[in-house]
Amino acid sequence: MKYLSSLFFLLFCSGVFAQDNVVQDSSITRLINKYNEYTSKRETTDGYRIQITYTDIREEVYKSKAGLYKQFPELASYVEYEPPYYKLRVGDFKTRLDATYYLQQIIVYYTGAFIVKDKIKVK
Repeated sequence: MKYLSSLFFLLFCSGVFAQDNVVQDSSITRLINKYNEYTSKRETTDGYRIQITYTDIREEVYKSKAGLYKQFPELASYVEYEPPYYKLRVGDFKTRLDATYYLQQIIVYYTGAFIVKDKIKVK
């Protein structure tokens, strides 16, 4: 019994480590290349923006956008219309941490600002 279990253990271990080479099918390589090409041409991706305000009065949101641009000219701002509200969102942040950094600065001027998940432009 002792020899049988030793023999089984040796055969099992040699079977686990017997994989020397992995051969990848050419269709998988082509699929990976197509995916890489697709992702390099995308204009948007998942990310974060900071929502400054939302209102049903169009002039208010554009007034806020102008004021925000004066205080933070490095941030791109976007006005989105989802009936009946206009939403003012800023930034194209890849991570929530980047958005949090700017939120701490923006919240001094716009106390109702918060971070939202959104599609962002790829630079």
